[in-house]
Amino acid sequence: MMLNCHDATFLMSQRRERDLRFSERMKLRLHAGLCRDCANFERQIPLLGEAAKRLAAKEDGHGV
Repeated sequence: MMLNCHDATFLMSQRRERDLRFSERMKLRLHAGLCRDCANFERQIPLLGEAAKRLAAKEDGHGV
């Protein structure tokens, strides 16, 4: 079963929190290989994570 974009981006986010199962990794690799938008999102996840950390630190008054 092929992933849709919603499921693919969910797994990309989950991968930052847990190890994906082999089947999840293979489905994600196939989808990202065929879907340019999801491949772009996958490349941007680290930047989004860093931006979220900076925003949280700023809101806590710690600044970065």
